[in-house]
Amino acid sequence: MWRPRLPEGPLDRIFWGLFLIFSAAFLVPLWSVPIPPMQDIWQHLALVDVLHHYHDPGSVYPEYFRLPTTPRPNLIYYYGTHWLATLTGDLLVANRLVLSLYVLAFPWAFLSLARAFDRSRWTVFFAFPLIYNAMFAYGFVSFALAMPLLFWAVAAFRRFAAPDRESPDWRAGAWAALFILLLFFTHAHLYLLANLLCLLLWGMHRGQGLWGFAARAAPLLPALVFFLPWFLVFFVQGTPSSSGMAFGTLDKFFGPTFYKPGEILSGWFFHVGDYFKAQRDDALFLALLMVAMVLLVVRRAADVPRTETRKVRWFDLEVLTVVLALSTMLLPQHIEAQSVVSMRHAVFAFLLFFAWLRPDQGPRRIVVPAMVVLWVLNGLFVWNLVKGFQDFRKELEDYPALFDRAEEGKRLLKVAWNQESRVIQHGAFWHLHFLYAILRHGVADFEFSERPHNPIQYRQGMIPPKPGVEFPKSPVWRYFDYILVRKSSSPPLRDAEAALDPLAETSDWILYRVSESPLPRPPATLPLVQRRNPAVSLKADHDTSAETTGGEDETPTFHRASGRPSVLDLLRWELPRRK
Repeated sequence: MWRPRLPEGPLDRIFWGLFLIFSAAFLVPLWSVPIPPMQDIWQHLALVDVLHHYHDPGSVYPEYFRLPTTPRPNLIYYYGTHWLATLTGDLLVANRLVLSLYVLAFPWAFLSLARAFDRSRWTVFFAFPLIYNAMFAYGFVSFALAMPLLFWAVAAFRRFAAPDRESPDWRAGAWAALFILLLFFTHAHLYLLANLLCLLLWGMHRGQGLWGFAARAAPLLPALVFFLPWFLVFFVQGTPSSSGMAFGTLDKFFGPTFYKPGEILSGWFFHVGDYFKAQRDDALFLALLMVAMVLLVVRRAADVPRTETRKVRWFDLEVLTVVLALSTMLLPQHIEAQSVVSMRHAVFAFLLFFAWLRPDQGPRRIVVPAMVVLWVLNGLFVWNLVKGFQDFRKELEDYPALFDRAEEGKRLLKVAWNQESRVIQHGAFWHLHFLYAILRHGVADFEFSERPHNPIQYRQGMIPPKPGVEFPKSPVWRYFDYILVRKSSSPPLRDAEAALDPLAETSDWILYRVSESPLPRPPATLPLVQRRNPAVSLKADHDTSAETTGGEDETPTFHRASGRPSVLDLLRWELPRRK
């Protein structure tokens, strides 16, 4: 793993001084508001609350959810935030600290990547503006945390594979293996992407002889111990989650959805850095590209030796960039149980393109003004983020205070035809009602727990019913204790007004308490578990009465129809508790 040298001259001091200044500056937007404008993160954090308070006296969570008992993806954010919350005593503060680690790690990891490919360290100032990229705005928190790990993994693998000698750099290989393993437990998508990029590097830097070629695949092997059983169970066997949702089937490529070329072109910037509905970030991003174009013009070509027989390895970074760009068009945009697949690669394509530039090799009369403009743009990006976050704070008004008078451990339903923000491009209000679960430890519509890749799953039969848009006409809304409605886009409430008492209100939102005691779940609203693969069944290894009463032995086991345990059972890290 690359480590920085101590400053040796004026340029070193300028570089590290600016690096530290911008590292601190890009933390300011995150800490400038109590609720950062992000989409999915609030449901993820609410699931962290499930983990954090699962064993508390009186907790309702054991009645609804079961915790993971096998190694699987997406664990690092959940458990890391849970452990930080244990230290800080505040889940929101712990979440902010985890996001701060991401903000600080992002440019550091990109710098390691640039140096591993023998590129200019000054290109790191193109990475700072993309810290708050679309994946951050979407609230894809595990994906965001995995982005620096991807940079470090590819950087370490390049150092491991690139040397022209019989034996690779095993120290760099150990770092690569560690980062790839951490990627699996952080986010499976970026684990797979890292393997793809490393395999491409493996092919371009083959080494000498059969041993040199084979040995360069070693860092990819340790993580396979955990990935292959997980892939076999959920992708090959098609084992569903407790809700019956599965990833699809191999023969149908897991139900892919492809975008048209025009949709891909129009979606590139949206999936890279289009945070706000105002045009400021658009203008700043265009200016960033203009600076990159200037530096690209004065970029020197690689000095490839005439005797080199494998010239492509001198352009390995360029090859990875082109592959990432092509993947946004050739891979599906969505698959079953997973949204936004290939367009997530657009931000990596841009970042690797910026690493092509060589500011330290061009004429100073062009490079110096271009770099000064780049540093000014970094400052303007920070200002724009703070301004946008503050504008969202005003729109948010007293939203978190809606839940101050709500009781703990109850069930909440949000009903809104329009959940969009007037400030933020991505759905900043889509999952914000999960603040109720975070603040009051209750249950909302945890859709993520219905998906097979989520480590925290619903118990069978405990998924809250979905009343649909015309919820007052359906009896299932009475299953909930509270109804949250957006005034500007609420359905007619005439059929439900007699049973709804206003509890809290802002200019655009109102929280109702269901005055009549919530009804038990009607049999007609029970979710129908449709298993996609008849060869796989989901069988509880305990009495089903424990599922509805919060019994201690809550761990279901996946079995094949033959009764033999699946591969996932072989990796179980704890035995079910005895009654």
